[in-house]
Amino acid sequence: MLASGCHSLGDLVSRTPRIRGRLGRRALAILALTLALLAPTAHPATGGVLKKLDWETGGIGQWTAKQALPGRIDVVPSPVHQGHFAARFTVKPGDHPISGGERAEVWWNSHEHEGTESWWRWSTMFPRNFYPSHGYWNFFTQWHHTGTSCMPPVSFTVIRPTRPPHLRLQVWGGRLSSNCSAQYERNWTFGKLRRNHWYRFVFHVKWSSDPHIGFVKLTVDGHVKIPKTHVATLYRGYGVYVKQGLYRGQFNRTSTLYQDGLQRFHP
Repeated sequence: MLASGCHSLGDLVSRTPRIRGRLGRRALAILALTLALLAPTAHPATGGVLKKLDWETGGIGQWTAKQALPGRIDVVPSPVHQGHFAARFTVKPGDHPISGGERAEVWWNSHEHEGTESWWRWSTMFPRNFYPSHGYWNFFTQWHHTGTSCMPPVSFTVIRPTRPPHLRLQVWGGRLSSNCSAQYERNWTFGKLRRNHWYRFVFHVKWSSDPHIGFVKLTVDGHVKIPKTHVATLYRGYGVYVKQGLYRGQFNRTSTLYQDGLQRFHP
């Protein structure tokens, strides 16, 4: 540390007897290097936000685009988990704004690729009128690969092969075959579905198609549900982008959920 009352290298030099010649210049260079090494390293502030997708603009302008029929995504003042607004997503039978299953989603081009390490946090609430379709296909947050088909490498979903429904993290990676089979697959079921509860998710991920490099870690409501675990998180040759909302298989009931506070951050 600098002496008390001395705030900069210039101050220190001004209070030091004049040093002349080559020796003096060398001494000052060494002094400058020493002070630089002792100075605090510049890091993003704790919890520093890199991107907000938290609905606080009152609309969907933070996102790249939406994939939903009219009236299926509403920015609402209640219920919320943080700030002033959250988003309500509604999916009805036959909602096919694009090909594939029934959906109401937004997406942002996060440009995550091989070697990227990311931290994400958000909150999701499943109200009484959230009805999951049968099976494993009720994605509420996902990182979709930059290809146009096949399962997303990372998806948070509600599964309902039996009652009660559960929450699951699904991670696929490595080589992707022409019939959409992944070289590596890993799934974690981390809790029963609770209604009218704001889940607080914190997701730490290293993106890689190599299972020795990629990893995931998941904290829910302040509790570590999945410790840091190495796994392939990307399909080889692809990147990913983030999506939120509800994407499900064919189902005969209308379903609603709420999303709030999605942020990409650095701890």
